[in-house]
Amino acid sequence: MAYRDRSTNERSGSYAYTIMEVRLRKKGAPEGTKDDLRYMSVDSHWDTLRFVQDNMDQCVGNVVRLKRTEPVRHTVNESAELFQKNLEPLVSSLAATHGQGVMDKLSASLKKALLLMVMERYQSDREQACRVLGISREKLESELRLCGVSR
Repeated sequence: MAYRDRSTNERSGSYAYTIMEVRLRKKGAPEGTKDDLRYMSVDSHWDTLRFVQDNMDQCVGNVVRLKRTEPVRHTVNESAELFQKNLEPLVSSLAATHGQGVMDKLSASLKKALLLMVMERYQSDREQACRVLGISREKLESELRLCGVSR
C-alpha cells in the first residue's frame, strides 16, 4: 500500500487538480491547420506537475492513443455538410427515377446528407421521401436513426 502526502503547502494552488491544455497537430501539417485541443486533469501536487513537465512527450502520446479510441462521429457530420451542398442534382434525378435501392450503396456521411436534403425538400413527408429514395417506411426510419437525424 502506498501513501502520498497531500498537504496544501505542496500544491501549486488551492485546488487538488489542474487542467492542462494539449494542442495536437500532425507533423508536417500545413500552416493554418486547426489544432485539435484536448484537456487533461493533473494532480496539482508539485511532484506530479514536474513529472508531467519532464515527461510531456509520453503524456501527449497517451492523449493521442486515447484520441484514436474515440468514435469518428464528428467527421460524418462534416462530410454530410460537404455532400449536402452538392447533392441537389442527385436528389432531382432520384425524384425522376424513384430511387431503386440507392440507400444501400452510400457511405454514412452521404446517406445523412441525402436524407437531410430529401426530408427538407419534401417538408419531412416520409411517404414522399420513401418513394423518392425507393425504400420502405421502416428502412427510412432505420436510416434516419442510424444517421442521427431527428424527427
